Amino acid sequence: MMKLSIRCRGAIAAVLLGLGFLAIPAAAQQTKTVGGLIVNFGIVPAEVALRADGHRDMHPTNPPPGSQHLLVTLDDEKTGKRIGDADVVVEVSGPAGRVEKKPLLRTQAGGFPDYSELFRFASPGEYTIEVTITPKSGTKPIEARFTVKHSI
Repeated sequence: MMKLSIRCRGAIAAVLLGLGFLAIPAAAQQTKTVGGLIVNFGIVPAEVALRADGHRDMHPTNPPPGSQHLLVTLDDEKTGKRIGDADVVVEVSGPAGRVEKKPLLRTQAGGFPDYSELFRFASPGEYTIEVTITPKSGTKPIEARFTVKHSI
């Protein structure tokens, strides 16, 4: 189990480094294990993500004001193998009652598959991030919930 943890942390570090996450607070990076998957969630301003190979070509060059880049990586809990063929949908609920739901794009950073998309965080406050993962193996969807305290 310790090897999986070290391997998982190494993969997360590679992705976060590739996206310039070093300058953001640790609260913007979260991990949960659900339904046999390790779900890693990260968020950075869109401008930061658009500088990274594997992401800049997948998102609009000029995102709307307040756009944040949400990134999800998935690893099999038992094997530690990165999962790059699931369907991932994210619903963001903001403090003002605004809800935005989108399927995430299949992207990559540092040679590792991930999932990402841009979402608007128009006001400061607490945002709830609902991640729904449907593995290609035909199993039922898996859900993970994260909370982000956003400041402007």
